[in-house]
Amino acid sequence: MLSKPNKMAKTQGWLGGIPFILAAAISFSADPALIMFSAELASHYGLAIIIFLGAVHWGIAMNGNVNAAPIRYIWSVMPALMATLIMFLEPLPSLGLVIGLLVMCWIMDMLFHLNSAMPEWYIRLRHGLTMIAVGSVAIVSVQVSALGSIWP
Repeated sequence: MLSKPNKMAKTQGWLGGIPFILAAAISFSADPALIMFSAELASHYGLAIIIFLGAVHWGIAMNGNVNAAPIRYIWSVMPALMATLIMFLEPLPSLGLVIGLLVMCWIMDMLFHLNSAMPEWYIRLRHGLTMIAVGSVAIVSVQVSALGSIWP
């Protein structure tokens, strides 16, 4: 696998963190409607990212030169299946599950990386992006929880 990072991939990856950061910033609003909007943004965007993270493994498995391709195909669809179920939940429980799935996807990437099937640059990128995503969704979750005590 390539060990040199693709500049476009890195740029798009970091730009992809903006909606998470934006959701966290909006969650500090005094307006309950904006706080709930931040919860929906964090949840829905997080689920889209989770689906994307699974799809990465489908693409790698299609390459044909990787270890554990059958396991990768199975794993690649699991995030989409789980995300589809979570889409129907209320914001607060969905945020907790989004955090859990983001961490699960990161763990799976680390396990596949141990099998030397993930590029080193991608793994380094995943560390930072996962921290931004999980931290931002956690902030939104705390803000929504605080709102719950005053929400009618």
